[in-house]
Amino acid sequence: MVRLAFSTNAYTKFSLPEACDRIAAAGYKAIEILADAPHAYPPAYSAHEAARLRERLDALGVSVAAVNGNTAMGYFTPVPKTLTFEPSLISPTGQPLSGEPRELLRERLLEGLDTVVGLADRAGVDLALEPEPGQLLETSAEFKALLDEVGHPRLGANVDVGHVWCAGDDPADSVRLLAPHLKHLHLEDIKGRRHYHLIPGEGGEIDFAGIRRALGEVGYRGAAAVELYTYKDEPDRAAREAYAALAPLFPE
Repeated sequence: MVRLAFSTNAYTKFSLPEACDRIAAAGYKAIEILADAPHAYPPAYSAHEAARLRERLDALGVSVAAVNGNTAMGYFTPVPKTLTFEPSLISPTGQPLSGEPRELLRERLLEGLDTVVGLADRAGVDLALEPEPGQLLETSAEFKALLDEVGHPRLGANVDVGHVWCAGDDPADSVRLLAPHLKHLHLEDIKGRRHYHLIPGEGGEIDFAGIRRALGEVGYRGAAAVELYTYKDEPDRAAREAYAALAPLFPE
């Protein structure tokens, strides 16, 4: 069974507890928590808040599928007006814009991963990175080469189906390619290979049935989180319509 989840990063106009209530009301039994402002930014999120959230989720019958730390809006004062990928493991920029050689950036990434993988190992948690359009690593093949080189069981892949489609890969083939490292998925629809997250079934091109078949072929039993931060003005609609489109493929 693959658990269908919804990321709270669509609900940044609501508190984290409110987001959990609304995601549960849309039918989901699992959530992905945004580890950033205004939800669970680690330096500002207390143990008391975490305990209260656990009680709330237990009452809702909702499990935590993953913690999403792909942005760092809480790191900055004032908060940036646009999405940022800083601080990053290839600083000075999350994107390869510094003019430094690609080989140097990749070496810096490997050094950073060595540190964070060691921390994850001591904490007993897994890490799932994802290729991103416009970033240092874009294709599934590039990403597999990195994961093979690191070779640590705590570090794996988050296949964001829209990202791999924008990079020119077929998402089902990416699932198969990255199967030995696969730890998580992000689901959204994409049109014209343009990096803009759409509600599944809302005019996009992603073959979700094909992705589900590939997951079955490789024996994946983790979670797949719908990530629709592009719908912050209407997250309830996004959550409901995505659930209606995807729940038949990911039954409880």
